Amino acid sequence: MSSAQASAALPQHAGTTSRAASVTAAFVAPATMVVILAVALLLLMTPLWMHFALTAAWASGGDVSYGLGLSDRTVSEIFLGPGTFSAFAADEAAHMRDVRVVFWGFMALAIGSLAFVVWRVARHGGAAHTWRSMARGGIVLAVALVVGGTIAFIAFDAAFELFHRVFFPGGNWAFSADSLLIRLYPYPFWQLSAGALGALGIAGGLIVWLLASRRARTLERA
Repeated sequence: MSSAQASAALPQHAGTTSRAASVTAAFVAPATMVVILAVALLLLMTPLWMHFALTAAWASGGDVSYGLGLSDRTVSEIFLGPGTFSAFAADEAAHMRDVRVVFWGFMALAIGSLAFVVWRVARHGGAAHTWRSMARGGIVLAVALVVGGTIAFIAFDAAFELFHRVFFPGGNWAFSADSLLIRLYPYPFWQLSAGALGALGIAGGLIVWLLASRRARTLERA
């Protein structure tokens, strides 16, 4: 190949690389949203939140320390296994195994999303559009949670049922009021936790939007 031909090939290669970078930048926004939600969810699975929300949701009476201990063991089993959930009845344990599958499926998505965002920043952290896409993910998540949270607040029963129908289509998520699973995690607990998840997601989205937008403006002025 002559030097003229080689020179002609270079701009085309650079253009292709630029287009590829722009395409990958578009995935930063949804990946950012997933990571923020995953962080918010993990914070709500700590004993600090779980103990507060459970004691606030439970009616007076009963052995609080036993209930908190059982919840701690249940959450630990979701994270670490073995996934038998032997404290519960067979149908409840089956549902909890489904919960564990959904949880780890989401965590796998979150880990992949985080790895992608880290790779993108390491490879193209000097490009303003990387940070613009990250900021877009933060603000879109915040707005979506405000809208979705408002709807859920107005019609929490319907939103709660829809969530379970989507993620647990087998239908093994409805239990009687006197079942151990429902007594351990009563309806008010889910209302509190859903509100806290929304609040954390909105706060996280706004923080990411603010910081990433500031970084993008700095790069654009440079």
